[in-house]
Amino acid sequence: MGTAKMKGPPEARIGSLPLPLSERTWSGWLVAGVCATAGIGTWSFVVGGFTAYYVPAGEGTATMIAGALIGQLLVTLSQVPPVAKYGIETLASTKPQLGIRGSYFALIVQYATLIGWNCVLMIFFGRAVASVLIETGIIGPVQADAVAIASSLIGAGVVFWLLTGGSTSLKYAGSIIAVGVSIIGLWMYGMLFNAYGLDAIAAAAPLAPIENDRLMNFTVGTELLILSTLGWWAYMGSLFRMLNCVSKGVVPSMLSLGFGWAAVGLIGLYSALVVGEPDPTVWMLQIAGPVAGVCVLVFVALANIGSALVGAHAATLGIGQIPAVARRFGWKMKAFIVLIPMLLALLFFPGPFYDNIGTFMAFIGIIIAPICGVQIVDWFVFKRLDDLDLVSLYQHDSRSRYWYLYGFNPAGIAALVIGAVVYMLLLDPLTFVPNSTLLRYLTASIPSALAGAVTYWGLTKALRMDAREGTYRLRERDV
Repeated sequence: MGTAKMKGPPEARIGSLPLPLSERTWSGWLVAGVCATAGIGTWSFVVGGFTAYYVPAGEGTATMIAGALIGQLLVTLSQVPPVAKYGIETLASTKPQLGIRGSYFALIVQYATLIGWNCVLMIFFGRAVASVLIETGIIGPVQADAVAIASSLIGAGVVFWLLTGGSTSLKYAGSIIAVGVSIIGLWMYGMLFNAYGLDAIAAAAPLAPIENDRLMNFTVGTELLILSTLGWWAYMGSLFRMLNCVSKGVVPSMLSLGFGWAAVGLIGLYSALVVGEPDPTVWMLQIAGPVAGVCVLVFVALANIGSALVGAHAATLGIGQIPAVARRFGWKMKAFIVLIPMLLALLFFPGPFYDNIGTFMAFIGIIIAPICGVQIVDWFVFKRLDDLDLVSLYQHDSRSRYWYLYGFNPAGIAALVIGAVVYMLLLDPLTFVPNSTLLRYLTASIPSALAGAVTYWGLTKALRMDAREGTYRLRERDV
């Protein structure tokens, strides 16, 4: 009763527990707007720039859109049903597959994904501010690093301030930001096409393709987008648990997080091909001068702060699943704890972090692809979604239905390991160099997800796990 009288956003009163239907009042359109806020960030330009290494504009357009939709389909099937049906967040949805203690592995993956991408966003924002100030003559190159770091920290401060409002901030700030960045994004498309022309963009060659293997380049480009899009798995609990119906979440998920972020990423692809630079704060200044640079800076500020807000919100919900954190800290303190690693990265090693984005994206795909496969099997093959035990999700001892063996589900953990191994057999996650010719026909993320799914299904059957009771039963001949 006391909890019900507490003031503040739902997160402050309820924490990471399931949201009741009375709190889940967002419409599909509102979720689509908030998803667009999350999806449209400068990471779109970064990924578009990476894609330009492998494919030209025409094939790149196909690879980016196809890869994003494939990746988001896996994420949608694994996350929207449990999150929207029960009002839970991402980490809680992994406990039936990994076990109560095993889910902490998923927490590490989620936390690293969210904070890692937030670091990328804030570093990009800081560099954008410094770049525009240099071009307008306000500062000199000597001050660039200091201004970039200071701007990044200010951006992080704004994110924390908005984050204290919980989902209420997502609702209002997200809708406004989505409209603003969409308008400026369309304007950037127009400026790029007007300056260089469609013919020049279409004729531009990829920057560093794999020689004499057009299909491999196409597949690697597609894999790059699948891999990057899988990162949305970590955000889904924050975005979709405000819905009261699963069907309301499918279109926003596929449209805003699938198609939407790839559409903005095409700007980075095209500009990288014709200018050699995906960063709009560089090429927009070159073709349109300081006024355009300021407009792009507004885009970067809105897009990156909006995306970072969603990521920090999801991470704060995630760490709330740790009993000691949930007992000792309120919403604001948990939000501050979430931002500490980001602040350290922004202060002490922004350059090395930003320069290794490719390795970071590979880490995401290696782990999240098999998680998606495992969850899809659990929801749609074993039908666990029909009677998920919410009480057991939040019991951190052997009373929980999802305790399994010492808190771990052997089938789920083994499935993640097998899925990761399959990924690495096909593609080197550090260099992004193919390890097998099969990659050109399969991608790496799809076989990884499939391997995780099949392993989970097979071990669950072999160990005679009761998918609804969360227990293992010995075969009669073993008794």
